[in-house]
Amino acid sequence: MIKLIARLVVRNLIKQRLYTLLNIAGLTLGLLVFFTILIYVRHQYSFDQFNEQSDRIYRLTSATKERIAAIVPYTWGHQMRNEIAEIANVASFQNITIALTVKQGDDVFAQHGFLGVDSTFLDLFDFPTVSGNKEGFLKSPNKMLITPQTAEKYFGSDNPIGKTLQVNLWGTFVTYEIEGVVDCPSNSHIQFQFLIPIQWVRRHFFAPTAFASWTSHFCHTYFVMSKDFDPVKLRVDMKNFLERHGGESLRDKYTPDVQALEDIYLKSDLRFDFQPRGNHQHVLILLAVAFGIMAMAVINFVNISSAKSLKAVKETSLRKILGSSKRQIFLQFVMESILLTLISTFLAIVGLVLILPDFNLIAGTEFFWLELLTVSNLLLALGMAILIGVFSAIYPALILSSFKPVSILSSRSGDQLKSGWSRKILVIIQFTLAVLLLIATGVIYHQVSFMTTKNLGFDKDQILVLNGARVVAADAGKMELFRSAVTKYEGIQSVTANSSFPGDIESHWSARYLPEGWPADENMALWTIYTDHEFVKTFDLELMKGRDFNRDIGSDTLGLLVNEAAIRHLSGMDPTWLEAPLGKRLVHSGGTKSKVIGVLRDFHFETLKEQLNPLVIQIGLQNAFSIQVKVRAENISDQVAAIGAIWKELFPEIPFDYTFLDQRLAQHFDADKKLGQLLQIVTALSIIIAALGLFGLATFMVYQKSKEMSIRKVIGASEKQLIGLLAWDFLKLILIANLIAIPVGYMVMDQWLDGFAFRTHMPLLVFLLAVGFSLFIASVSVGQQAFKTATQNPVDVLAEQ
Repeated sequence: MIKLIARLVVRNLIKQRLYTLLNIAGLTLGLLVFFTILIYVRHQYSFDQFNEQSDRIYRLTSATKERIAAIVPYTWGHQMRNEIAEIANVASFQNITIALTVKQGDDVFAQHGFLGVDSTFLDLFDFPTVSGNKEGFLKSPNKMLITPQTAEKYFGSDNPIGKTLQVNLWGTFVTYEIEGVVDCPSNSHIQFQFLIPIQWVRRHFFAPTAFASWTSHFCHTYFVMSKDFDPVKLRVDMKNFLERHGGESLRDKYTPDVQALEDIYLKSDLRFDFQPRGNHQHVLILLAVAFGIMAMAVINFVNISSAKSLKAVKETSLRKILGSSKRQIFLQFVMESILLTLISTFLAIVGLVLILPDFNLIAGTEFFWLELLTVSNLLLALGMAILIGVFSAIYPALILSSFKPVSILSSRSGDQLKSGWSRKILVIIQFTLAVLLLIATGVIYHQVSFMTTKNLGFDKDQILVLNGARVVAADAGKMELFRSAVTKYEGIQSVTANSSFPGDIESHWSARYLPEGWPADENMALWTIYTDHEFVKTFDLELMKGRDFNRDIGSDTLGLLVNEAAIRHLSGMDPTWLEAPLGKRLVHSGGTKSKVIGVLRDFHFETLKEQLNPLVIQIGLQNAFSIQVKVRAENISDQVAAIGAIWKELFPEIPFDYTFLDQRLAQHFDADKKLGQLLQIVTALSIIIAALGLFGLATFMVYQKSKEMSIRKVIGASEKQLIGLLAWDFLKLILIANLIAIPVGYMVMDQWLDGFAFRTHMPLLVFLLAVGFSLFIASVSVGQQAFKTATQNPVDVLAEQ
């Protein structure tokens, strides 16, 4: 019996090849999108899961009135381990966000990715050891670990163990021996290329007193907690800990807390965190899209299967009369459905392998097809195919195996197989999902365009950012030598050095200030940029009151520029700051008194996802890390080459490594751009799937109404009236779908836009285009079938019926 049914299945699929191809095409597209998104989502949720103790590792955080930070004083974690029983182990490290100079022989490189880590770092985190003796790692101050990619860059195929590299931070090259190679998985929120003992950071990067300070925040600290620890009790213990060591002032100023390791990549939004981070909201959106596309594909499959089955309804009736049981007919439909889903699954897997390089490019991933085609993944795909096949076959199989053959053969098929609202509801669901995707894609595109074109309050064009320039930037003599040399060239307008610059979110500093005359406990943390006299000129910032720094006024070394947000913040406690800010004094936590000499119009020194925060700018090249050069020329490459030649002549042991500021700023929107690109592709595919489903329903309903339309034509209805009547049956379904999708889409996307401190308005045009496009797709999908029915000879239709 199975063999006979199998022959019938294959024969029917070949006989009705158009419907077979439509079914396979729709389901293949749906499965391809579903598999691709599912792989990406699983990767996002896999971050830090490779650590054996991932469920017990927590990060220590610190909150003040102004912000919650991912960094804490170095001494906190190590003292807490000694005094709080629930803490089983601790590791701290300093993420060196600037580029360091690495020297190998006569070659120099600007190198990012340095971490200064405790010797316990690899006890907490299970970064795979590629070579070397793990037991001895990070115990010696002049040895380092590197990743396989770094080993290949510097040593090629040679064994790097025992070889040396020189690293320059403060103007002195220090020789480090490679003692091991450890891998840094892409699904770790902690990313590095070099691991160096933190003693090196203590000696060269910070003043030694910073490591003993109870208020200098610069270290990431992680705990391994006992399995049964109580977070509420831990918070109380940490508060009491701060009071024991710093009194009530320290306890009231900071609120320590812990954050689960498994939440950091996707759900963290703390200051001074590792970049880039994931976005849990984006993952949930993509997950919803994946299941929505899969639902559309299954609906499409059911609709086309129903239409295809109707074409063979009389044949099925004859088979029942000749003795085929309901079970045999039901089994035939199920086998046919499963065969189609297996073919579609195979094609979807092939398609996934083919598009993987392009997907990696868009999503920023590094998937390799052999890693994906594991036995477990293939079994999952097989099980899913069978499940979809059985589920999709149930409805048409039950209907067509239970009708009465006499009724069908007596030309009453229309009465027996009325679809009612069941299939119409499926189409409404399909197009509701499609319109939602159209709306989401349009709103995201509009927001990204808004962010990339918004006036940020400063000039970002043709500004070179020199990376790894710490040695020059912090040295007033070298800085002036470089500035004098490059500004002689036509087209090079200005040069500035600073601790951070607009858009450099990883390097922004904060310092504590107390307005003169205020109570000591009212001191506050304000973002601070340490720079030189050229900062305002280079970025073309607008002065609202007062003046810029002046080289000829020696007291300007104690002068301050503040933004409007700082004035608003300070005037909340003292209204005179709003009325007359010039001449007001701020006392730095170190005791230095500085005077406000100018007020700058607010500019976005952070991303547009952040509010405009209070900012203080002051002279202080000793804290500078970066250099920016403002160029104005039609052929900027000539100026860049000239700058590079001067740099190499003046500082041959420091690599000339640069980026353009506008390119760095664009990177802040990468995650949103990627989401938008993915949704654009998925939306296009969803429209195709929905159109195929509508075509299937149109075939089904037009076949049923062919007798009615023929009678209407005989009694005088025009072809135009018939086409309009048939089209309206479908267009009203699309209108209902839009009525559902528009309010839902508005609420969902409005909530997404709320994640931006500076957001666009909800674009009405996007909703109008979504409605218009959905109606256009419906008209194209239905039009051919409606025209065919309206123009056929009524005599032929009535004779067939």
